[in-house]
Amino acid sequence: MKRKILTIVLAAAALFALYNVLWFAWSHFTYGAFSDGMEVTDFSNFLTPHYIDTDADRYDYLVKYPDYLSFTGNLSVGLPSTDENFFTDALILWPKAGGKYEYGVLLYDEDGSGYSVYIDSEGNALSKADEEVVSRHRENIRDLLIKVDERWGIHD
Repeated sequence: MKRKILTIVLAAAALFALYNVLWFAWSHFTYGAFSDGMEVTDFSNFLTPHYIDTDADRYDYLVKYPDYLSFTGNLSVGLPSTDENFFTDALILWPKAGGKYEYGVLLYDEDGSGYSVYIDSEGNALSKADEEVVSRHRENIRDLLIKVDERWGIHD
């Protein structure tokens, strides 16, 4: 009986160790190329790094590796902020298996209203309810998609 319990505990520990190794390798392989040449942020740590960079046009680029044992991290690019308005439109991408990406945007109206919207790779709202807000921000979304393509070459 003790031998059976020990075997189960060892098998569970081995599976957990394997899962950790796979997670670490996948997250660092997947996100490592995106963070080349970027600076580590204050929120970064060994297991879940965060990187930031700002280009000459003052667009902000962020890479957030997946949290511990999660497979969901993200890449983002945000329009330049101003002293008067820190909240600006931003594009977020979630890398998926097989080189695919899920797209979303954070959109802010001049009155301070904010929206989180899923879009397709062409910048179209995935939900009919979001089409109007996406239409108002069409130019910014197009610019952000261009910046993603320039920076990482991943725009479909």
